[in-house]
Amino acid sequence: MGLEEDWEAKAVCGFVMSPRRHLKRFLFQNELSTLADMTASDPTPLILTAAQTGRAALQEAEWLLTNGTGSFAMGTALGCNTRRYHGLLVAAATPPVGRVVVLNQVADELILHGTQGQADQKIALSSFLFRSGEDAKLIHSPAGYAALERCERDQTIRWVYTRGPIRVVRELTLHDAAPAATLRWYATGLPGPATLRVSPLVTLRDFHTLETGLDANAFHLEAGPSNAQVTRGDHTAAFTAPGGTFEAKPDMWHRAVYPCETFRGQDDTEDLFAPGCFTFDLDAGAGSATLAVRRVGPLQPATVAAPRLVRDHAMATRLTAAGVPDAMVLARAASDFVVSRTRGGQQLSTVIAGYPWFADWGRDTFIALPGLMLATGRIAQAGHTLKAFAQAMRDGLVPNRFDDYDETLAHYNTVDGSLWFVHAALAYAQACGQSEPWLIDAVRAVVDAHLMGTHAQGHDDRAIPIGVDDDGLIVAGDDHTQLTWMDAACDGQVFTPRPGRCVEINALWYSALTGLAAALTPSDPSAAGLYAATARRVHDAFNATFCGGPHGGLIDHVRPDGTADTALRPNQIIACALERSPLSLDDRAAGVAAVRDHLLTPVGLRTLPTDDPAYHPHYRGNAMARDGAYHRGTLWPWLMGSYAEAVLRAGTFSDAARKEAHTALAGLHEHLNGRGFGQIHEIFEAKPGPNGVHAPRGCPAQAWSIAELIRANVLLNEKR
Repeated sequence: MGLEEDWEAKAVCGFVMSPRRHLKRFLFQNELSTLADMTASDPTPLILTAAQTGRAALQEAEWLLTNGTGSFAMGTALGCNTRRYHGLLVAAATPPVGRVVVLNQVADELILHGTQGQADQKIALSSFLFRSGEDAKLIHSPAGYAALERCERDQTIRWVYTRGPIRVVRELTLHDAAPAATLRWYATGLPGPATLRVSPLVTLRDFHTLETGLDANAFHLEAGPSNAQVTRGDHTAAFTAPGGTFEAKPDMWHRAVYPCETFRGQDDTEDLFAPGCFTFDLDAGAGSATLAVRRVGPLQPATVAAPRLVRDHAMATRLTAAGVPDAMVLARAASDFVVSRTRGGQQLSTVIAGYPWFADWGRDTFIALPGLMLATGRIAQAGHTLKAFAQAMRDGLVPNRFDDYDETLAHYNTVDGSLWFVHAALAYAQACGQSEPWLIDAVRAVVDAHLMGTHAQGHDDRAIPIGVDDDGLIVAGDDHTQLTWMDAACDGQVFTPRPGRCVEINALWYSALTGLAAALTPSDPSAAGLYAATARRVHDAFNATFCGGPHGGLIDHVRPDGTADTALRPNQIIACALERSPLSLDDRAAGVAAVRDHLLTPVGLRTLPTDDPAYHPHYRGNAMARDGAYHRGTLWPWLMGSYAEAVLRAGTFSDAARKEAHTALAGLHEHLNGRGFGQIHEIFEAKPGPNGVHAPRGCPAQAWSIAELIRANVLLNEKR
């Protein structure tokens, strides 16, 4: 197939790469036949309007589209990029990782042709940020936002621009299970013939990096009448514009600025390559244009059983039946994180921990799995996800994360990831109504390894012992390790070391022992009895060790020398929330009260109370400053799932407990439909701003933030 051939109409079907780098058509058995089907009516679009929200808020609100392979598109409601990770197509070269920014942005404008000697009029649609003047003030150039009326997000992302009677809609669709995207423009109210000019801007770089000092010679361009291919190194972006024409005019846009990177204390500028311009002639009245882009390269076959829109509607129906508010928005958000991963030659599943920069992390995956998959009915993919990590188990530990660049490499620097694996595995078995042999074997491997003693991989590559002490509790770590979810470290400094016995680790340990004993009772009562006996010993030691902590709650951790940590932390809420908790109802209630009184906010739990000497009110600055605040005050919304569950269990699911849990979750629903624009951030500032709102920080889309909101809502509405 040459560059002249129109492949956009087939783009939804995907392509594979031949050795000669020619494109071949490859029709997915489970894919939709037309893009129109992909963007069928969605009853619940999220809308942010310029008039009501304001330009600054639109620039802060970020949207996300994903396609089930690790590829994504991301940007702002205003239409300008503010992060290095923003792009209209960020493709996973080795799904679900190896992500490459294929299409950063487009510079598009509508030209209204003058008549009877009148000059042409131009309406800019795109917005870019540059520094200007001696004070390096940020300016938009072009300033397409001036014509922006609103931004809409459902299965696609749409910007609506107006000037008088003229209305232009720019829509981006990310193709399901393919490294491709399509941009469409729809114009109405045109007073006469018009032209749409679109210049793609590309970097073809690793999505973590920024590069300046490039010139056009760094890119190789091949052009046809309505097609173009841009190659840099191992990566190629292929464009086609049916009904349009392409004029090759290689040029560089230098030093575009990304203010989110400035805020994070990182490099914030880069150079963009413009290969030329696609031109579309539009008749008076109304017209449309289409530009498709894909990454040329090998393509993984689709593993999904149904197209994205069909799956999301099925999930939303299930959540609605469970009484979950914002069901369609949450269903779409949940789908964003579930992706395919190949392990041992099998097409399995995994969970992207957060967009844009995280890959799949074991701890995050198994905290999120019940909400993302079990609550939404994706039972088969839950099993595939458990199997993907079980196959990579080493010495009774599942990986804390798979490597971003080497799919054969995994990292084992965690003590809680494997216990969350057991927690998710037992929940999966309950959802299935049976315990599959491979799954029970994996659960037993985790439990037995901890009983015999195992070791994690420290951030400095040391072997860190993990074992069970004489009292039956798990002991792990030292002052130079970060094995729990409070794992921030920078340049060798560990900010929240929690060596010894940790409260949530041992609550999960008790839950694992009792759950495994119950699962084995029908088939192996002798082994079940041994695990149950160990659980009884853990129960007594847990209560003796952790009860009677700060403000009447629980002690966070006890150091190897027996010294109890005096800080009030939110980890106790996990122990209070677990169904198989070692705590009495009174002790659950005491833990809930301590957290409610000192750590609870409308959008998450603080990681330290405001009067703690180590409390950090703000998360900002360079990596050292941000990591220093990450778990020393910063709010985490995912903990609201455990908080709501703990309230329900401590209150025995009474009407009053349900009302309190419902109130606790309301702030996250408000964020989901507002600044979150269909997603929930990873973290929030510990100290609210002058408007009383905690500013969102970290990843704009985090798996366990969404998953725990879904799970807590389902639990809240269950009949007991």
